[in-house]
Amino acid sequence: MGLNKRNILLTLILMFVPFGIYSADLNIATIDPQKVLLSTEIAKQEFEEMQNSKEWTEISEELQAKETEAREIQERTQKEGPTMSVEEKQEAGKRFQSLVQDIEFLRKKLSDVQKQVVQLVQQQQAEKYQVIMTELIRAKGITLLLDGGQNSSLMYADESFDITQEVVDTMNQKEE
Repeated sequence: MGLNKRNILLTLILMFVPFGIYSADLNIATIDPQKVLLSTEIAKQEFEEMQNSKEWTEISEELQAKETEAREIQERTQKEGPTMSVEEKQEAGKRFQSLVQDIEFLRKKLSDVQKQVVQLVQQQQAEKYQVIMTELIRAKGITLLLDGGQNSSLMYADESFDITQEVVDTMNQKEE
């Protein structure tokens, strides 16, 4: 269902909902679960360890070297292009294409390593997150909790409803 159709349907539903629901004591909050899990001290330590790891360093250095070489080939062909022979242009083009493929592969490797760390952090923090969320929902009397993350369909929420940082702080305190 398209965004406009969904908005129209939501508007119609809200128009016909009994007014009694509006008087109910709603305590609404938003949270970005991904941000919570990736903003904790444990997550920061894991990412720091990842970036300091031998694997990450080797891949990053290789990526940087290939990006530099690709840039140099590009600059050289722009400067010397009119005076280069056909063979030199073809050789530079082949080398450049090879470097582009290598760069894409290395970026994917770094992304995969990063995804592994994200999954590890999520697994490590999942139980604690659930416990803290349950306690916070009860303590604050939250009756409606909305996902305010990047991939949510929440269009707008006042920042005063966002409990993301509060959950991060609580998770960090529970770790000490």
